[in-house]
Amino acid sequence: MRTPRTTTREPAPPAREPAPPARRRGAGLLLAAVTSLGLLAASVPAAEAHARPAPGSAASAYDSVDPFIGTELDTTQNKGNSAYGNTWPGAALPFGMVQSSPTTYRTSDGDQKGGYEYTADKLRGFGMTRLSGTGCEGRFSAFDFPVLPYTGALPDSGLPRSPAADITSYYLDYDHAAEDAAPGYYRAGLGNGVTAELTATTRSAVSRYAFPRDGDSATLLLDVAGSNNKVYDSHVSVSGRTVSGWVEAASVCEGGGHYRAYFSTTFDKPFTAHGTWQGDSVTPGADGADGGDRKHGAGAWLTFARGTKVTSHTGLSYVDVDGAAANVRAESAGQSFDAVRAGARRAWERNLGTVGTEGGTAAERTKFYTALYHAQLHPNVTDDVSGRYPGYDGKVHTVARGHHVYTTYSGWDTYRGQAQLLALLFPKVGDDVNQSLVDMVEQTGTWPNWPHLNQAQQKMTGDSLQAVLSAIDAFGSTHYDREGALRSMVQTQSLPATNTRRTAALQYFGTGFVENAKGDSATSKTLEYAIDDFAIAQLAGRLGEKDTESRFMARAQNWRNVFDPVTQEIRPRSRNGFDRAFDLGQRGNQFDQATGYQYGWMVPQNVGGLIAARGGEAKVSAELDEHLSQLDAGVYGTKGAYLSNQPSFSTPYVYNWLRQPAKTGDTLRRATSEMYGTGPDGLPGNDDLGALSAWYVWANLGLSPTIYGTANLVLSAPLFDKVTIRSQDSARTLRLNAPGTTGDRPYVSSLKVNGRTSTASWIGEDFARRGGTLDFTMAAKPGGWGTRAGDVPPSYDAGSDARNDVGTTVDGAKSAGSLDLSDNSLSRERLSAAGAAPGAKLPLGDTGVTFTWPRTAPGEPDNWIPHGQRIALGGRTGTAATGISFLGLATNGPAQGTARVEYTDGTTQDVTVALTDWTPGTDYRFGNVPLVETTGRNRADGTADTTRTVVFGTAPEALDPAKRVKSVVLPQGSDKGVLHLFDVALATKAPSSEGN
Repeated sequence: MRTPRTTTREPAPPAREPAPPARRRGAGLLLAAVTSLGLLAASVPAAEAHARPAPGSAASAYDSVDPFIGTELDTTQNKGNSAYGNTWPGAALPFGMVQSSPTTYRTSDGDQKGGYEYTADKLRGFGMTRLSGTGCEGRFSAFDFPVLPYTGALPDSGLPRSPAADITSYYLDYDHAAEDAAPGYYRAGLGNGVTAELTATTRSAVSRYAFPRDGDSATLLLDVAGSNNKVYDSHVSVSGRTVSGWVEAASVCEGGGHYRAYFSTTFDKPFTAHGTWQGDSVTPGADGADGGDRKHGAGAWLTFARGTKVTSHTGLSYVDVDGAAANVRAESAGQSFDAVRAGARRAWERNLGTVGTEGGTAAERTKFYTALYHAQLHPNVTDDVSGRYPGYDGKVHTVARGHHVYTTYSGWDTYRGQAQLLALLFPKVGDDVNQSLVDMVEQTGTWPNWPHLNQAQQKMTGDSLQAVLSAIDAFGSTHYDREGALRSMVQTQSLPATNTRRTAALQYFGTGFVENAKGDSATSKTLEYAIDDFAIAQLAGRLGEKDTESRFMARAQNWRNVFDPVTQEIRPRSRNGFDRAFDLGQRGNQFDQATGYQYGWMVPQNVGGLIAARGGEAKVSAELDEHLSQLDAGVYGTKGAYLSNQPSFSTPYVYNWLRQPAKTGDTLRRATSEMYGTGPDGLPGNDDLGALSAWYVWANLGLSPTIYGTANLVLSAPLFDKVTIRSQDSARTLRLNAPGTTGDRPYVSSLKVNGRTSTASWIGEDFARRGGTLDFTMAAKPGGWGTRAGDVPPSYDAGSDARNDVGTTVDGAKSAGSLDLSDNSLSRERLSAAGAAPGAKLPLGDTGVTFTWPRTAPGEPDNWIPHGQRIALGGRTGTAATGISFLGLATNGPAQGTARVEYTDGTTQDVTVALTDWTPGTDYRFGNVPLVETTGRNRADGTADTTRTVVFGTAPEALDPAKRVKSVVLPQGSDKGVLHLFDVALATKAPSSEGN
């Protein structure tokens, strides 16, 4: 019997929380050593008896898990997203196909949540599938093939009413006091006297129902069309002791895709009666029914002798009924419920045992191991035991023997830690996950970002599965088609923007940002796409593809295009300048599930560059202190953080780049203590397929993979005295020793890496890939560790100075470039005819200035949209020059900004860059000289208009001829419109008196 919850939040450190109340998980669940099977829990012996630990000793990892954590919505919080983990108690194996579990219904308001909610008073049955932690409240999908035990009368040998007409009358009363759960197991004592128990293998559910002797009947209802979301069709068939069928239902969030799931269930007891319902019709003795597109439209009921304890073995498949039957035969047929339950326990013991911890309270272990458990529920095996699986192309494929196909990915959420945790702990799973992603792209021709089962859907912003794959690869899971993965990324995420699923892709690929007028989280899309491009660049670098690495690293710096140099903030940008009236404290339509203040820290690939742009360490430190004074402020009128939602996940670690790692540790201790608890409301937000739980695991480990796409680990104080991580099926072992951290010494004073002293507050990729030992010396107060300039984690600045706009295109090409944010571009053919072929020299009269037209191929960036790029001009010794001039134009202009010339003696000189609009008529501004004139702009659809365009040279601005020019820093931005610079040139002689 599960003890009612007590407290759900622990006191703030340094006080230590008490142990949670003792919880009994059922008569057969005793504490055990960490031993188990692998992924498949088939053919296992009966449960072993284990002695309980001595008083005062720590519970095992398995017995520390509480699956009820995260099941209750905290209605006192209104943060923007639900303060609700949307987790569930039920039976599943790590990354299993099956999630046998209950869902709930609240009588007072008819609220179903689509999942399991702790305050509900009824159960809607026990389904075969679930998603853990998703948003889209009420449209969570899954919950396929729910079963409802029924003990009421059967008038005329049939159900009193069709569930299609009145399903709620069959819902089940229950009480948490008669409910119990552990990894791989669930039990509920129901109000009708039935005790229901659930356990599972990878592809089958084994359920046991003990009926009372005094009921009017002992009946099971199989609601074949009872899935959470919209149903498109369903079928059920009864033959002997076996019931089988299928349902076609809408995918998560009902975003357009729908999948078909199949089942085959065999019972160990004979039926005394059975029948089916189809629509409103109830037919005793019938062996089949078709439900059409009606919810609950088809199902079967099966009646047993009163007082029966009946066990069912149900196979699941996404291929066909035969596959479902083969799955259950291979994995659980012929085994008792207790034997399967024991196998599930051993599988979880093995997986949870990959991370061993010492120190900490019982409550801290409960939170930690529950998080580790939740982080392993997705993605999911989708291949049958035969190797067959449904592809995204509508065809059935077969995976190679010894491998699995995984599906269902919440890319936007899981690239920030869950993918890396999976790769660290389960490298072979990581290999198969990455190959599954490559196969997905091959079957779809593109990169969907939120595939559910075999449905290639889009959710949230960003193209985050590219970051997922690159991160898993970085952690050492490289046994997959790496070259094919990179090739697909380059093919789909390059111009022409015809094979990508990135919204506003042509504008982003062409100009390097998404303008605010697009709405739909336009500004955060730019940030997300830049992170995805960084991840692609890192994969390319690991494969030795240097040109691809350089190209995508340049795009990884696109965050600079939405960084406002005046307010020193990430800010929505239009074609006419930054929107400085936009309230960054509101969610608005510019930032996905977050505020501008929260997304303003999310440049994990170049934190050092962000700090410099924001004004330097002192200013940024004060701003971060203010921001993190509220850890979980939500999105309504706040400058605070939102650590229960993904855009804020990396923010506490920014302190490491500010040379204040002690503040990182302080923030993480506050967050793990104040935001997370041991009760049903112990998760502060949607778990999003394990993303929130994975963040919690990393925070406790004192490691964080916050430079997404790499295996670099940012360090903080571990929250356990000792951690040992043993990668499954690998010799890789990581040992972290931090004695005293759980006592009165929470700060790192020194560190040894594999026995050698290190002051750096991060560790390179070899540690995550190969393993090693970190020995932390802990202290009562912050010290000097991590506080030197050379101690900070890396910032990837490569590409910051590269050209970043594709403004020229080949005639007739579609979606091949964008110069003006309306997706118009200059014709390469007409430019060449006007004297501006690639590499052509363009003299600016007799000023002594000669420009060179960019020597670029179609689709390559050919001009700079300025954001402070540094352009070398004089080589190592510099060049003596009398003036400087710029070749370019403005779009939505005119526009101007200030560049800075850097001399070799360390002095600088500001110069004005002012350019006329590219379609000027006769209104030339600023003394600009027309150098290249064409007629006709290329359009995104492959056609051209008849507009006259002009590229200008600016009148040379005088320089000090006694000094030597080293470089020029382009303007940080422009006053209005957008500047485009094709070249910068120096005058090395004084102009004639008639010159410009």
